[in-house]
Amino acid sequence: MRVSLFHSPTTIDDAVATAERARAAGVHRYWVPQVRNADPISILSVVGREVADIRIGTSVVAMQTTLPQILAQQARTVNQISEGRFTLGLGVNHEPVVTAVWGLEWRKPFTHLSEYLDALLPLLSDQAVSTAGEFVTTHAQIDVPSETPEVMLAALGPKMLNMAAERTQGTITWMTGPATIGDHVRPNIGDKDIAAAAAIWITDEVDARRATADKILEIYGQLPSYRAMMDREGAKTPGDLVLIGDEATVRAGAERYREAGTTEIVFNVLGQGDELEAGMAVVESIAAG
Repeated sequence: MRVSLFHSPTTIDDAVATAERARAAGVHRYWVPQVRNADPISILSVVGREVADIRIGTSVVAMQTTLPQILAQQARTVNQISEGRFTLGLGVNHEPVVTAVWGLEWRKPFTHLSEYLDALLPLLSDQAVSTAGEFVTTHAQIDVPSETPEVMLAALGPKMLNMAAERTQGTITWMTGPATIGDHVRPNIGDKDIAAAAAIWITDEVDARRATADKILEIYGQLPSYRAMMDREGAKTPGDLVLIGDEATVRAGAERYREAGTTEIVFNVLGQGDELEAGMAVVESIAAG
């Protein structure tokens, strides 16, 4: 099982320093999300140029934010800059965000994503497409010299997981524990890759930090798709899925993910100050074997 790092930087200097540290430790991939912090495509274009060897990826870009042609241009450009090390993590954002934050319509997300891939994948490979659908119509050609980037989907339900298996390299999961990976994700995605993100917190104050994690991650317990994964795992709150304690606790948790069929564990290090540094040191230790 490969060891990767999830990081949400606010500055490019932080991103480059963290990615370089991860590279030096033997971390497989440096993942950056599309949230309220620095833009992942911009960040990874610089990281891909400044930091050698380590793979890079978005975890994840929401399809609703970008037209397929533009995202294909961005992905091939970052892959050119990084010499083929870029993975495009792609997903469908959640209904409350799509409707209340962006003011967009939420309807048939599976069909919408399928049509989006109908346009995106040919643009990523052949750099030309002509497709028309209910949600996505694209007649375009681009010219960005690059290898074809890998694509992975944020998929949780059976239909989305099957789509990831049939059309991409695999899936990226979050708030999904090892039991759910083993009895739900792996059966629905076959032999494709599973990059499972797992939050960790290195501390002696386990109960207090779990309560804090519940507050930090509260929204995930309220979103239906993540709530369903938590229910499968028997987790009452998001904090129940965080690996909190010492290095042995994290190593044991990572082993459960490996046994469940995870091909890449993506550590999301929580905490501040000494605890954040301790978490990074544990990731380095596990990555080094």
